[in-house]
Amino acid sequence: MLRLREYRSAEEARKDLASFRLPNLPLPLLLHGTVLMAEGSVSELGELSREAKELDGKVYAGRRGERDALLMILPHIDTASLPREGGPMLARCIDLYRNDVCVDIPLPRGRLRADRTLVMGILNVTPDSFSDGRPLDTDAAFARAERMISEGADMIDVGGESTRPGWRPVSVEEEISRVVPVIREIAASFDVPISIDTMKPEVARAAMEAGASIINDVNGLRNEGMMPAVKETGAAAVIMHMRGTPSNMHAEVGASAYGDVVADVMWYLNGRINAAEEAGIEREKLIIDPGLGFGKTFEHNIELLRRCREMRCLGAPVLIGASRKRFIGHLTGAEPERRLGGSVGAAIMAAESGASIVRVHDVEATVQALRVVNAVLDHST
Repeated sequence: MLRLREYRSAEEARKDLASFRLPNLPLPLLLHGTVLMAEGSVSELGELSREAKELDGKVYAGRRGERDALLMILPHIDTASLPREGGPMLARCIDLYRNDVCVDIPLPRGRLRADRTLVMGILNVTPDSFSDGRPLDTDAAFARAERMISEGADMIDVGGESTRPGWRPVSVEEEISRVVPVIREIAASFDVPISIDTMKPEVARAAMEAGASIINDVNGLRNEGMMPAVKETGAAAVIMHMRGTPSNMHAEVGASAYGDVVADVMWYLNGRINAAEEAGIEREKLIIDPGLGFGKTFEHNIELLRRCREMRCLGAPVLIGASRKRFIGHLTGAEPERRLGGSVGAAIMAAESGASIVRVHDVEATVQALRVVNAVLDHST
């Protein structure tokens, strides 16, 4: 796993030197160089070390926890002059971090393409969603989807089982009965990708047959049968990070639950990407989600949002779901239904920090905000 790291302060750099067990390394090297960090097998690290030295970089071997690691400091690299495919892995990591990458994801029905941050509208058809749980019949759910699409949603994420704190699982049959009629109606009326938010392969298959194109799995495709469901249906898939399961993900999560929350989340996601590829799922069909609110403290959520760009080094589009979550309430004191301003602010920060997709409840306000930000940035270049 390879990532680029930029620091806001000397204290952040000192923490990394300590975590890599390199306390005697001169601090200015990290603050003024292009810093890349790698964790993996000896053979992988050896290849990266050779690349770094060929690019006139300095290489330091260390450890992060129980894993072998490298800390590499490179001079300026003009990634535009290097080949996009087949070039040095280090240069590709820098390119992914620094430059906006267009979304181009193959779907069972066409492709999802964009050169901007996409907005995924949340459509919960559950009676116990943490923020908008009201029983919806098919007509009401369809009307909500229609409204979100008219407001500018690029895709709709349909969920039939809440994963809120204290959640109670529902049966496969109940979840299918909630989501399939809604997905079928949306697919028959609109040409927008539909995502099914589920941990169950049976639900995922039924949703894909009804017209969905993306499987959004908070359990990271870990349940038996989920990877075959993705491969055999041709779906794109969102792999999310979560500690444990929805029932125990918050157990014993304190400030020390992670070494470096971004690095630890990336290590997990990198492993799930590799497992998906071994199962025959093309990497270009994968989207990663760091799982804000799933087994993280307030500080962890803020750090993941701030350093989202590092996760792009995994080579997959990043989805951020911050809308109405508890950390926004922690900052604002507002209940979930009154977290519009905080949610839009988080979406803007996610987009500016490198997210390819933001998953939101309030589509219209988010789309407006992102259009203004994009217009200002386009005219400032």
